Amino acid sequence: MSDPSASSAPAAASTLPGWQGILEAGETILWQGQPDRRFRVEFDSLRHSLPGLFMVAFALFWMYQAARGSGIFALFGLIFVGVGLRQFLEPMIWPAYLRSRSWYTLTDRRAIVATDVPFRGRRLTSYPLGSDTLVEFVDGDPASILFGPEGGAKQARPGFYYIDDAREVMPMIRRVQQGRATAADSAANEAMA
Repeated sequence: MSDPSASSAPAAASTLPGWQGILEAGETILWQGQPDRRFRVEFDSLRHSLPGLFMVAFALFWMYQAARGSGIFALFGLIFVGVGLRQFLEPMIWPAYLRSRSWYTLTDRRAIVATDVPFRGRRLTSYPLGSDTLVEFVDGDPASILFGPEGGAKQARPGFYYIDDAREVMPMIRRVQQGRATAADSAANEAMA
């Protein structure tokens, strides 16, 4: 896969290195970017972290009480401290790490999210952008663009999270949905880079 952070002029899929077999014939890349990598603590991550914090607190209390009887017996509590710490920290750290290993591409037909995570490998997920596709602009610093309906509590909603040029990308997505995306969109993106 080519470096998604580099802008590409409109070209046939076969002429873009690394995109062979991924882009359809005649599909044009309009925009490419990467999410903001800063660490963020959000309400959802805190909500998922609270059970881990409870587990750590209970395990430490149990270890303290068990140490009165036997120091060796108290050490078994370290297993629960470790599990609780993982459950507490993972919802806050994992999304930031995943964003640092993600790349976004918008074509004249779909949105593509690529990730490259050790032990999971490279993944490429595409989301067709039809006229009936729900697309939501979430204002922020920087803003996000989300696709489709909200998933379950454990499932993150697909989208372009925390992108600096979201205000320029959103109109491009609307033109794709209306079937009016053009090579001018790609040229405008190249001029911004």
